[in-house]
Amino acid sequence: MIRTRILTTIGAALLAGSFLAYAQAPAAGGDGKGGDRHRMHEQMKGAHAACKDKADRRACMREQMCAKAADPAKCQAEGKARMSKRMDERQAMHEACTGKRGDELQKCLGEQHKGKGHREHRGHGDKPKS
Repeated sequence: MIRTRILTTIGAALLAGSFLAYAQAPAAGGDGKGGDRHRMHEQMKGAHAACKDKADRRACMREQMCAKAADPAKCQAEGKARMSKRMDERQAMHEACTGKRGDELQKCLGEQHKGKGHREHRGHGDKPKS
């Protein structure tokens, strides 16, 4: 009986210690400043600066974002395919809302967007819904 309590206490202490150790561990590949998100943000800022005056800004951005990828050609092809899919989805949403204007159009597009399984987006300065 006492032995069971001691083993249970030791097990609980080890488990709690592992949670604390995990909480202290830095993010994978992170530098303590947001890791991958921080690097992506910096890369995006650089791409915007490099492409601000380009005629084909979309292609330039894709090229800049894929420049440091392990396989830049594959990265660009996937980006192009992803963008094409998004444009097709956008066109279908607008076709479903044909004839609507103003608030009615925005509401329709929002419903179409949610129907595709997307999360609700917030603009800058919007407060999260609780």
